[in-house]
Amino acid sequence: MKTSGHRPPLPILPLAVTLCGFALGFLWPAVRSRLGLGPDGALDDTVTLVAGSAGWFGLAWVATRVVDGLLRSPATSGQSPAAPRLVGDLARVLFFGLAGLAVASFVLHLPVTGLVATSGVVIAVLGFALRNILADIFSGIAINVEHPYRIGDWIQVGTASGGPGPTGKVVEVNWRSTRLLTTDGTTVILPNGLIAGSRFVNLSLPDPSYRASLRVHLDAAVPVKRARRVLMSALLSVDHLLGEGPSDVVVESVGEAGVCYLLRFRVPDHGAEIACRDAVAAAMLKALRDAGLSIAAPRRSLVPQSRTARDLEGMDICRRMLGAVPLFQAFTPGELDALASRMMRRQFAAGAVVVNQGDQGSSLFLVTEGLLEVRGTLDGDGGARTVVLDRMAPGAIFGEMALLTGEPRSATVAAMTDAVVHELAGEHLRPLLHDRAELAERLSELMAERAEHNAEKRATALRPAPEPPVPHRPDLLNRLRDFFGLPAP
Repeated sequence: MKTSGHRPPLPILPLAVTLCGFALGFLWPAVRSRLGLGPDGALDDTVTLVAGSAGWFGLAWVATRVVDGLLRSPATSGQSPAAPRLVGDLARVLFFGLAGLAVASFVLHLPVTGLVATSGVVIAVLGFALRNILADIFSGIAINVEHPYRIGDWIQVGTASGGPGPTGKVVEVNWRSTRLLTTDGTTVILPNGLIAGSRFVNLSLPDPSYRASLRVHLDAAVPVKRARRVLMSALLSVDHLLGEGPSDVVVESVGEAGVCYLLRFRVPDHGAEIACRDAVAAAMLKALRDAGLSIAAPRRSLVPQSRTARDLEGMDICRRMLGAVPLFQAFTPGELDALASRMMRRQFAAGAVVVNQGDQGSSLFLVTEGLLEVRGTLDGDGGARTVVLDRMAPGAIFGEMALLTGEPRSATVAAMTDAVVHELAGEHLRPLLHDRAELAERLSELMAERAEHNAEKRATALRPAPEPPVPHRPDLLNRLRDFFGLPAP
């Protein structure tokens, strides 16, 4: 068993000093006779003083070592953090103070009763002069006995007016004060009396992870179901950065600024809250922008009329998203408008399957709201298994290979949240390709680039299964011409 770095369970050296001191004081007359020494008052007094002091102070040393061992034993066994240094310091003052009284009474034969009475007056005067310091010390004792917080905990201390005060991680608890390290990297030193006399919140109990929230106001014309879908997709897109626990979106209130939605999520600890809030806010703003929504302003403000009510089918959103997709960069603005007007809006509940792996299809899908999950079924030594290949947020497309070449679906796509997608059928793309033959060549180039990108992105998820071959541009061009019946050049 390892003992390095830990004190032995029995304080051997202090115990030896104690036994030797008491033994020498008790056996000194016999030892002096054996050494052939005659009575000598000065020598006898010196030996008695040294032996008695060694015995009594050695006994105090033993007691402090035992207390230190008891305080450290929970930390070494992993039950709880080590007790603060204040408890051990108080034990040393108490035991060595009692040892000093014992030496004065039993060794020096001084009138201890009068000494205690005289010191009581001195202590009263000092106590009145140092009342604030003593209040901090005794508050520190109470804090260390009750353990409302420990080293490493995040606490928020209230002010005298009842408002929120400084927040930081506890890095030290000493005789007079508690030191906090804030998220800005600065140190705040708070007297223990101030902490004990105010309301403070321990953000690390009973668990370092806790729930935080972010408010956003949306126009009342936006259906609540749609708003939940858009905001929930934002939360799920960054759930890998958040703490363990469910996230949700609730309606907090309705007022002149619109409907107030509360995005509730868990953070790993207070030190990560700012980063989590930043990620959630950024994802929320992106989701609102992709959905064509904006944060509501008070009704008394002069703002442009929202287009939400006029674009019920999301055609404007489709047109804008199609223009941002690299696959459709070869189309003119007029052609993009024509495609967007022909896309069919489809809505899926959370958990519903949009397409199944292996199904035949000839359409492409554009995600406009919600979050979708891409799953693939792989055959291995242990049988078929399903792996998550990707997640798709608003603005993503899938099914382009089925649209342009008629290939079966390469993966299963299911809705993680309530989702809205717009479907573009192959029959709507066919007239454009017949009118502009050069589009086929440009589409084949973009498809080859996208296929290579998808293969690299999903390589990790597909290992150790063999990766499918990446199609090249000439092959894709020939398959596209065959599927749409385009003439060869």
